[in-house]
Amino acid sequence: MRCPMVILGKKSAVLLVLGVMGMLMFSVFWQGSSAVVSHFGGHHVVMLDPGHGGYDPGTITSQGVYEKEINLQIAQKVKEMLGPSGIEVFLTREEDIDYVPDGVRGKTTKKQIDLNRRIELAKEAKADVFVSLHVNATASGQQSGAETFYHYRSEPGKSLAELIQQELIKIPGMNRRIAKPGDFYVIKNTSMPAVIVEVGYLSSPKERKKLQQSWYQEQLSRAIAKGIANNFEIHN
Repeated sequence: MRCPMVILGKKSAVLLVLGVMGMLMFSVFWQGSSAVVSHFGGHHVVMLDPGHGGYDPGTITSQGVYEKEINLQIAQKVKEMLGPSGIEVFLTREEDIDYVPDGVRGKTTKKQIDLNRRIELAKEAKADVFVSLHVNATASGQQSGAETFYHYRSEPGKSLAELIQQELIKIPGMNRRIAKPGDFYVIKNTSMPAVIVEVGYLSSPKERKKLQQSWYQEQLSRAIAKGIANNFEIHN
């Protein structure tokens, strides 16, 4: 007669622990989300640019992981998280496409045509900021962590990059890098503050596994969304 009581006690204890853990996880999620979805006064527009797409896959790993797919997944999550805030969000692509007309040859020419169209889309949307999302890679496979870049001549771009990077480094296990200046084409030629967010390294085996997981993509997306929201809150 004692055995059933012991088993029932263990089950009850397990259920109690799971219940507490669930409440804590919900609390953390809610707190993180609430900081992102605060409603703003006025009208703010964001252009999210999921890097690569179509003919251009970005980085491809030997395991068959495509950068362009991760970029789009994260962009869609950032858009969803910013939605309740009243911030209007557009994506330069909603699917696996590029903006290069048929018949165009030359890697440099094709890339410039594609990027120019993305820049034009941001202008047409009258975007206040432009955020291009990418995943990094190195030959050595030693690097890991998120990095955010801004054009070295853009103070508003620097402010946006710093706010996003400050949120990214709060993710458990994330390398504590600072936002960095750069001279990349897409952030050099936009008329609005623009940044490039490299959310991690596909060349890192450990990080590659996380980057494919929805829970980790949500952590990255929440940090990016919160950084964007903080930028509008500061400059409102």
